[in-house]
Amino acid sequence: MKLINIADEGAGYKAQLYELYDNAFPEQEKKPLHVMEQLVNDGKMEMLAMVDEDEFVGLAINMISGDRVLLDYYAIAPEKRSCGYGSKGLEVLLAHFENQKYIFEIETQDEKAENAEERRRRKAFYLRNGLKETGLSANVYHTDFEILTPDGELSFQEYVDFLREVLDEEYVQMLRPTLISER
Repeated sequence: MKLINIADEGAGYKAQLYELYDNAFPEQEKKPLHVMEQLVNDGKMEMLAMVDEDEFVGLAINMISGDRVLLDYYAIAPEKRSCGYGSKGLEVLLAHFENQKYIFEIETQDEKAENAEERRRRKAFYLRNGLKETGLSANVYHTDFEILTPDGELSFQEYVDFLREVLDEEYVQMLRPTLISER
């Protein structure tokens, strides 16, 4: 599997990436495409098509600032799910960003949530594939997130500083990052 940036050599996968993005995430979690395209133009975001033998299998959209990266969106095409592409894609991403601080946000575990089982499976997937808990939880745009990284290290201040470096202050104020817990 390889990662192809749709801003350059991967332009042929752009429509598939946008369609998967549109269908895979709830409306309230999606950034407007024009905002993401501007971040790409500013060098603060990468939209990567995950491709296996020239066949589109998923997407990874990352926000980037210096030596820090945040996985903003990750999805496998519905017809490719349960075929190992999620784990393989994550392996390729971790290798691609191995010399950078890679940040992952996942919804906190909440047995009362409508998608409690999905949250449990998602966290188990990430932990099984090499990520570690940081002990950091934050509320961002009315959603409680647990933060994972490959080394299990990140402070709330580093997290907020990263958001400020990538997004303009007005957008960060809209997100309202609030610390829930930190070890």
